[in-house]
Amino acid sequence: MAIATKNPSGLKLKFQIGQDELTGKIKTKTKTLSNLKPSTSNDAVHEVGELLASLQDHTLLEVAKIDNTTLSA
Repeated sequence: MAIATKNPSGLKLKFQIGQDELTGKIKTKTKTLSNLKPSTSNDAVHEVGELLASLQDHTLLEVAKIDNTTLSA
């Protein structure tokens, strides 16, 4: 049976930075912060993401929590 070890999580913010004039597609940029405690709740991560996004000029499209788990035998 595999043993799961939780590693630090990450916070990924996706912003809309503009629109391509030729194709009309939305241009995006992401910012990633690492070393979040794996036990941090989804609500807390979302709240921090929203607060950080309020400091940006661009429109926030998405807040994601990236969980990282190592599996060993």
